Amino acid sequence: MGISRLLQTLFLAVPLVVSAGPDGNKESGAIYKIVGADGQVTFSDTPPVHGQAEKVELAPINIQPITLPRPLPMRKLSPKADSGAGENTGPVSIQIVSPQDGATIPPGQRLVALQVDVQPVYPDGARFFAVIDGQPWRGSSSGSALDISTLERGSHSVQVVLTDASGRVLAQSPMITLYVQRPSVNLPAR
Repeated sequence: MGISRLLQTLFLAVPLVVSAGPDGNKESGAIYKIVGADGQVTFSDTPPVHGQAEKVELAPINIQPITLPRPLPMRKLSPKADSGAGENTGPVSIQIVSPQDGATIPPGQRLVALQVDVQPVYPDGARFFAVIDGQPWRGSSSGSALDISTLERGSHSVQVVLTDASGRVLAQSPMITLYVQRPSVNLPAR
């Protein structure tokens, strides 16, 4: 049987298979394969009035129930205490988690995120900002990360400061040193 004949047979059979019930049969009857005098194969859900027909036994149709998408788990960047949220919970500490002290940022690394950890809780309305080389960085954050990707090449001292909603300093991290390498226009092309 040629490829075109096989495709024609499949295209004729697919609508019949799709219309069949879960047990492979329609409620009104079975599916029949009819071979004509010229050798042409056709499929039908009714047997021919005259001529030979072969009843086709179909395997059970594989039906899988649809799986509804599950909601993604939510991770709080600033966890609150279960009891007494919003109350003064005592001293707060902040530290730089990433990059680590003495880290070198290679020339190919485009994104540099300053990650911080606040203990014991991130107070309501608190924000932090970075102090780089003694100067406040141009952004602040209420989450746990700050983008410092535009640092110029060289060594930099980095510290983070946590403030409350009114701007009062709650905590300062220890100072770390970062070494940033950037491509130089003075290096010859390789």
